[in-house]
Amino acid sequence: MMELHDPMLSDAATTQYWEVGGHPNFLLSVDERVIAARERLSQVADTSLTVLLCGERGVGKEMVARGIHELSGRREKPFVTLNCYAIPRASIERELFENGFAGKAGTAEDGTLYIHGIELLSREVRDRLVGWKRERVEGSGPEPRFVLSCEQPSLDADSLTTLERAWSAAGGVVRIDIPPLRDRPEDIPLLANHILQKYGPFYGSRIRTLRSGFLRFLQSYRWPGNGRELERVIRRFLVVEDEEAIREELGSKQPTQDAPIDQMLESGVELKDIVAREVARVEGRAISYALRRARWNKKRAAADLGVSYKTLLNKIKDLELEV
Repeated sequence: MMELHDPMLSDAATTQYWEVGGHPNFLLSVDERVIAARERLSQVADTSLTVLLCGERGVGKEMVARGIHELSGRREKPFVTLNCYAIPRASIERELFENGFAGKAGTAEDGTLYIHGIELLSREVRDRLVGWKRERVEGSGPEPRFVLSCEQPSLDADSLTTLERAWSAAGGVVRIDIPPLRDRPEDIPLLANHILQKYGPFYGSRIRTLRSGFLRFLQSYRWPGNGRELERVIRRFLVVEDEEAIREELGSKQPTQDAPIDQMLESGVELKDIVAREVARVEGRAISYALRRARWNKKRAAADLGVSYKTLLNKIKDLELEV
């Protein structure tokens, strides 16, 4: 398995960071964006800069926040979390500032305060928190480290810019984007086998590696739950040891639409490429469904689809659906 070494960190610190809390390593990656994010994290971990983590649900934001805390000189200090999605919006201010500063904000002291769902804070609460942080930056009381996260695509670019500007007034802010798993399918074999090796002994599984055909199937799935969903799937596979059961389970969850067309347009994808992707997506879904229905009998699936056996084999190869 690929090993990651950062010259800025000792081997012990690296191991502690990438395995914080016993979670799978959601940031194992060969993707340049994730590698850059890891490098940025190691650079800012032992500073007082506020970190803004942006990414979809399940990409590992809390694991990263804990990693930042563990890599810093605050590791022996409190790590306090507030999940704004789990409480009524009207209760957020009370959770932070109950009885003055006896709430989450005060409890963090000179440790780390992790706020998940920063976009749910009202402007008044945000400004109060920014002002409180700024006071401590200027030397009035213990200064907590803030790690903030938001779930995209709930915030647009302008809203993110507004957030960054607000927090830059409180000692500086660094934004780190974690791309979704569906945008980096080359990471799925690395992550899946990592999870397999990590949890295999726990479940007493005899499986030591995943078959290439099964990995290609996992790469074709959209992973709306990102790394957290991949962990659940691999752990379930270690229990049932049945590839077909996992294929059927994921096939029933495959969304009716992949990347929205408006997102592709905003990314500069041309019409001909959008059409090609949509055609490939529909073909892939139809072939996957036909194969599942035919219990992976390719001749029967070809007959059901009204194409020749050779055509089906070529499509499976072109769409990387080979099993």
